[in-house]
Amino acid sequence: MIESDTQNSRQNRGFQRPRPLLMYLLALLILLVSAGLIGSNAYQRAHQAAFERSQARADLAAAFVANSFLSGQYGLRTIAAFVEPLIEAPDVGAQGGLESIERLLDEKVRDAGFIEAFFVASLDGRLLYASPSRTNVVQSPPWAFIEGFAFSRDEESVVTPLHVDPATGAPSIWRIHKLRSASGPVNALLLVKQSPDLLARSVDRLSVSDGESLALIDENMRLVARLPAPLSGDRSGLTGTRIQEPHTRAFIDSADAQGQVITASPVDDEERFYTFRRVDGLPYVVVVGEKTAVALQGWRQSVWIGSTGILLSALIGLFLLQQFYRRLRLEQSLVLENETQKKLQQEAQNNAARLGALVGSIPDMVFVIGQNGTFDFVHAVDETQLLRPPEEMVGLNYHDVLPAELASRFDRVKEDVANHRRLRNFDYQLFLDGEARHFEARVTPIPDGQEHSSGFLALVQDITDSKLQQAEMRIASTAFETHLGIVITDDQGIILRANRAFTRITGYEEHEVVGQSPRVLQSGVQDKAFYQQLWGRVNQTGSWEGEIWNRRKDGEVYAEWLTVTAVPGESGAILNYVGTFHDITRRKEAERQVHRLAFYDSLTGLANRALLEERIAEVGRANHRSGTHAALLYLDIEQFRAVNDSRGYDVGDLVLKELAARLSMIMRENDTLARIGGDEFGVLLSSLEGTEEQSARLAEVVAQKILVAFARPVEVAEHLVQVDVSIGISIIGSVVDHYDQQLQRAEQATQQAKEQTRHTGLNRIAFFNPEIQAKVVEHVFLEDQLRNALKENQFVLYFQPQVGYPDTRVGYEVLLRWQHPERGLVSPAVFIPMAEKSRLILPIGRWVLEQACQTLARWHNDPARSDLQLAVNVSVVQFQSTGFTEQVATILRRTGARPELLKLEVTESLLMDDPERVALVMSEIKELGVRFSLDDFGTGYSSLSYLKRLSLDQIKIDQSFVRNVTSNPASAAIVDSIIGLSQGLNLEVIAEGVETEAQRDWLVAHGCDHFQGYLFGRPGPE
Repeated sequence: MIESDTQNSRQNRGFQRPRPLLMYLLALLILLVSAGLIGSNAYQRAHQAAFERSQARADLAAAFVANSFLSGQYGLRTIAAFVEPLIEAPDVGAQGGLESIERLLDEKVRDAGFIEAFFVASLDGRLLYASPSRTNVVQSPPWAFIEGFAFSRDEESVVTPLHVDPATGAPSIWRIHKLRSASGPVNALLLVKQSPDLLARSVDRLSVSDGESLALIDENMRLVARLPAPLSGDRSGLTGTRIQEPHTRAFIDSADAQGQVITASPVDDEERFYTFRRVDGLPYVVVVGEKTAVALQGWRQSVWIGSTGILLSALIGLFLLQQFYRRLRLEQSLVLENETQKKLQQEAQNNAARLGALVGSIPDMVFVIGQNGTFDFVHAVDETQLLRPPEEMVGLNYHDVLPAELASRFDRVKEDVANHRRLRNFDYQLFLDGEARHFEARVTPIPDGQEHSSGFLALVQDITDSKLQQAEMRIASTAFETHLGIVITDDQGIILRANRAFTRITGYEEHEVVGQSPRVLQSGVQDKAFYQQLWGRVNQTGSWEGEIWNRRKDGEVYAEWLTVTAVPGESGAILNYVGTFHDITRRKEAERQVHRLAFYDSLTGLANRALLEERIAEVGRANHRSGTHAALLYLDIEQFRAVNDSRGYDVGDLVLKELAARLSMIMRENDTLARIGGDEFGVLLSSLEGTEEQSARLAEVVAQKILVAFARPVEVAEHLVQVDVSIGISIIGSVVDHYDQQLQRAEQATQQAKEQTRHTGLNRIAFFNPEIQAKVVEHVFLEDQLRNALKENQFVLYFQPQVGYPDTRVGYEVLLRWQHPERGLVSPAVFIPMAEKSRLILPIGRWVLEQACQTLARWHNDPARSDLQLAVNVSVVQFQSTGFTEQVATILRRTGARPELLKLEVTESLLMDDPERVALVMSEIKELGVRFSLDDFGTGYSSLSYLKRLSLDQIKIDQSFVRNVTSNPASAAIVDSIIGLSQGLNLEVIAEGVETEAQRDWLVAHGCDHFQGYLFGRPGPE
């Protein structure tokens, strides 16, 4: 056997030799696979980053191109407004306004750098006016091309793709504006011919990095402009060139707003990441590309570095593996020397293990006690049953280990066993870890061969559990006679025992039912299938509990709550069944009463809201199983409150009863009609076959019947009452998640029905619109987050400079921003109206005002900013709140800010509501030293009388006028008027939205010398 073990050991060592090599190869394989996965992920990220960069560039280029056309749109409309009245004159020719029109058109050609010519043409292509002035021209070029765009679209103004003159090859862009007569129809066209350089130069404003390209093409695949420009510098040679590239063609033919692809450039054959982006409202597409070689350069470098690292790791691992095998050979020589000695030790350990296993198989505790009372041997499977560990007890006298009382008892037992030489049993109790445990000891003498004993053997068993079982049996015998009826049967269901409560409930004495089946109690209310399910459940799970109807001995049917439990034997086979029950007849009657009160309307007898919601859930689950549909109609009675107010609640109740009766006549038997509010009814139409659309049509038919029923006046108590009804409909499908939302959806549809009736006066029926619901949910969700934004310090203040001419900074406007943790910066246009509606603007506005005043106080000690003003926007809700003046005064007093440097900006909407009170509050705040600015002047209901009565210091010109002041005569006239009005009222005027030096110079020339806009700085943190 030893030789066999040695051979096995050698085989194991031989088997273990290649294991480190396999582990090395496995580690190398894992390293390669991991590197491959990392490289693949990096490759994907490089792809994604390239596409995102090209997409951003495409969006920016598209915006530039769109703006280049938008800037000339207002001028085109002005010329169109001038020309339209002259088209009405008959025999338009060289007389009348022709000379002035052509002179105007000539001036526009000279002023606009990219306009080559203006034309006015009739609908049949005759040229009415032209600039530069031409003679002997009877048809505007190129009419067939222009006619296709002018009359194929409904827009007032149309921009065409590139048109290449077949004679000269020169490309051009045509802008077409429809001229209408006073009665409305189109009677002529205003045509503008522009050079493609307009678009090319807008693209030139962008820069491209190494490897990037940017192209602008029209929907006919003609190239308008490209960056970088050709090496020759002759861009005009490429303009108008038709591109032959299938991916671009496929994108233009699609309806997508943008797309992306990797392909070779048709211009220089370089492979690029391309992004296609349509220019909004124009027949042009921006194509931005980035060379794949440039985009993936970093990835290739990382792959090279990773490969080098893997190679070094492999070489190091190979060196360590070689050292391991060298050490292994040395260890094997030592192992062989020790194997023989280990085998001998193993034999001794095996013998000791066999003896230990023999003793360990004895479940009882074993004590061998010598004649002098010392423990010679101690064994226990569970050592927690011992007072001390076995190794400590050996050699000690039992008087030193056992409690004194137990040691005295053992003295008497030992004496009796020694004298009579027979087995003796005795019970005792010990407290182990604070718990009382009961033991039984069997003590027998150990003979010495000379009819004397050399010691004693004690086998001890823990009998705590058996004592508990005996106690439980006694308790069970007592519990059998409880207030619950108990019946015990054998495995065949024959009654063996019944207690006194059984007799009290059923009327049967125990001797009358013993030997019979419990079927003697059956009432016939439950069918055979019910009892088959009951016993099937008992045999499957071991018990059943539920409500059952039985019959007493006197024939009375009663309800009981029954629990049937199977009692298995040690083999698992069922030996008995135990039934416990109590009479619940009175409780059932009370439940019926409660159910009627809880689920039915006391006035009409119809189902109430709770029962309707329960039926909706049931119908939804049925739809999920059968694939059918249902419909929920929400009825809101109009003018019902007026009936109660004018004719009394008694009449109102009678009206409701009559309407409930009319609705009941329309319902099917399996439909549910419910009163869910004071003047609201719900109708649940279940089991609607067919598709969702067919179910909707059936629901609409029922709704029309309801409208007919409500069309007739209700005659009650000598009153003739006419009411209307609005009906909202929600179709219930098979989506389980939405059952609890159906009433809310139908109610929302009712509100939609009211709105459309209010605005059109037509239909009083509306179906649920999920888009409106989504907006409502989103609005509620964002409003909940807005409530915590101030507490969680999510608001930040941005400051935009306000300057005086020429470049003197006079202060800042304070702008509120919401730094949402998930959405990023939320636009004030989104959350400010929400805050005003929920009146959260009051604490938010107070916080902004406090922060602004704290900033002014902090700047007071800074010579560079001590005299700068801060303009703070004040909401209408803030201004109208009680105690606003005191709030401003308190903040100024607490922060120590200089009042004359604080400027409150109010809008014209504030002046519309209670102007007398507004004027009073503004006067009170002015007395504190605070200044006022009227924001967005001219965009609302501007009133000169308000300007004269209110305590204003400044008027702010809205950026919508400033933006077009150099190109739109109407905007220029409005701004000029506001400046003159402000100077006449001795008010300071400031223009916002100034973005170009031309706008600033125009404003200075017309008397405005205070500005705010991107030309001087964008809003940002302090």
